[in-house]
Amino acid sequence: MELNRHNIMLALVAFVMIQPIIDVLTTASLLFIDLPLTLGVIIRLAYLAVMAVWIVNESRKSKRARLYLLYLAGLAAFVIINFIVGYTVKEPFYLVQELTYYTKVVYFHVLLFGFILLLEALHKEDGSDTARQLINYFLIASLTISVVFIIAHLTGTSMANYARSKQGWTGWFYAGNEVGASMSILLPITAMFAVYKTTTTRKLLHWLPFVLLSASMLALGTKVGYGGILIVLLSIFFGSLLLLLTTKEYPARQRVKANSFVSLILLIVLVVSTPFTPVFGNMYAHLDILGISLEKPQVELDENGDEIPLDGEEENDEPLINAEQFENLVFSSRETYKANFVEQFKDAPISQKLFGMGFAGNYDAPQPHKPLKMIEMDFHDWFFSFGILGFIYMVAPIVWFAGRFIVILVSNLKENFNYFSILTGVAFLVGIGIAYTAGHTLTAPSVSVWLAFLLAAVTVVSQNRRIKPELDL
Repeated sequence: MELNRHNIMLALVAFVMIQPIIDVLTTASLLFIDLPLTLGVIIRLAYLAVMAVWIVNESRKSKRARLYLLYLAGLAAFVIINFIVGYTVKEPFYLVQELTYYTKVVYFHVLLFGFILLLEALHKEDGSDTARQLINYFLIASLTISVVFIIAHLTGTSMANYARSKQGWTGWFYAGNEVGASMSILLPITAMFAVYKTTTTRKLLHWLPFVLLSASMLALGTKVGYGGILIVLLSIFFGSLLLLLTTKEYPARQRVKANSFVSLILLIVLVVSTPFTPVFGNMYAHLDILGISLEKPQVELDENGDEIPLDGEEENDEPLINAEQFENLVFSSRETYKANFVEQFKDAPISQKLFGMGFAGNYDAPQPHKPLKMIEMDFHDWFFSFGILGFIYMVAPIVWFAGRFIVILVSNLKENFNYFSILTGVAFLVGIGIAYTAGHTLTAPSVSVWLAFLLAAVTVVSQNRRIKPELDL
């Protein structure tokens, strides 16, 4: 019986590394199979149910599990209240879309608590190294994504990420935003494998998984992908410089020096190759959509050599890009949807202000060519969907576990500041940053699974108030 329990726990934890395969199956079911639900939705719903059952089962013998179950019961209460409020206020009320959104939102919370209990139990039962599990599972997933991108490119079957003027490819992954967010969270942990394996500059082969995943992220053509690579490399380089100040042992110093050198070289390669990447052209395409030209117009000179204003217009000091255009460039029209939700929230009754407006706000009947939309900025979507009280309740676990990690790190910074704390911190901040700016993270099960596992892993690793795993990869 205990053996079966152990195998079940291993299978539940290892589920994270097959996410790219599930995403490819989702694409196949969308393109080739006429099903009311995709294979990905069916598999992830089944996993959500199993994890919920696991938490309930653990609550019978664990006080901590009972606290987690109590929190989830409270979350269920907020969802029920939100449903009742929406049903009584919204006209029309689209039941299926509302329920689908609830499932997507609670996915992160159920998996977070489930993973914490699973990783704790595995560590207690057989001494499983949580840090190694985190790195190995994320590495396998990142290599799977890279291989899919390579095969899709070589066979000419890669799907386009954009429908119109922009360039970018998603391999065999249907949702470009979601696979981009996933890769951005995976990248720092893939880099962690490289930095712990690279003891000298001669062992550069261990950076290959990082390079392959980075190339796939650049192929997407998104700002998120490019920014993720830049942030990780800068973190390794400057983190290595700081580690040189505190690292005294010769082998460790050699590793830090090697990684600072490699990260600097990769930074230079990234900067030099930027003009040839899809994201570079896409930025110009976006500027063109906004009616902005970076080219200086041709001007005539008078007899004194001074410029003659075109069409007799006087010179002005208006900026090349105004604040509104810059916001559109960064948020890709999300700010327009946010402004609409703000107005809806102002006009909403007090019940919706406290408990939220549900999926897509107080919508009207959608037009066929214009389906209901969220803002696609996860924290904003949480706030407007679940109201002031619901939002506070939903962000509380993230604030608690992340804050706990920061307190432990700062309380003994000299010992706890290392590549593990640097890169897990970067992965978490990148994930949260994408959730805030580009969305498709905390409200997308295919992405929130990574953030949930990451936060659970660092919580378990730091339980003894020491963030210094003995990694021997």
